[in-house]
Amino acid sequence: MNTVGVLLVDDVPGERANFEYAFGRDLTVAPSIDQLNEQLRRGLTWDLAFVDFNLSSQTSTGLTALLRLHHERPATQIVTYSQFTESGRTLYAAAAHHWFNAAALMDKTKNDPDTLVHYRESICSGSNPTPVPWQRRLQWAPLIDNLLADATWVRIWRALRDAAGDMALVAEMLHVDSSSLRGFKDRATEAAIEFNEKFHDIPHPGRTRNKKGILAAFAAEHRHFLTAPDLSTVMSPGTRRRR
Repeated sequence: MNTVGVLLVDDVPGERANFEYAFGRDLTVAPSIDQLNEQLRRGLTWDLAFVDFNLSSQTSTGLTALLRLHHERPATQIVTYSQFTESGRTLYAAAAHHWFNAAALMDKTKNDPDTLVHYRESICSGSNPTPVPWQRRLQWAPLIDNLLADATWVRIWRALRDAAGDMALVAEMLHVDSSSLRGFKDRATEAAIEFNEKFHDIPHPGRTRNKKGILAAFAAEHRHFLTAPDLSTVMSPGTRRRR
């Protein structure tokens, strides 16, 4: 097959070995957003990009990398790449699929060289190598928009984790009237329940609902995504709109 340029956005040096073995000189590594930006300025292009979520940065995650590639290299096909048992990674998978049309998903624990080559060949031939259970889950990726229905919700989710689901305490932390959070509490609870059903196989709790407990558990489980420093920017449709 023709040479296919591959980009790995990942800050862990040990993750590169299998990629280097699989792709050799066709591989470019960007361990940070600064280095990705430099590579983009130099005019580098790639057919395929594996993008991790955690980049050990206080200002950026893989969401920013996805946004940069979305605008600067729209032809590059994206593989959402992470360890999906870690906090917030299912939300990252949903965001990459729904907001950035990621072509496939790969768990870091399955990144042996043969599987990496299989992903490249499958995607370049137009097929989807994502494991079937994940393909089923990602049909529900648009549910992420219900969890982040308004830009102000990012601040609420962040406060919820520290407040253990206590909306009165959240209101105090955000310096707002608690009545202004009722809409969030009702809608976010419904959204969390549905996301849990579709992505985590958690049964619907029925009519008797502990909204405080549901929201507190969801905020804790997905804390790394919901408190991501770049989430409020990347979640905006206007930010993602190509000019």
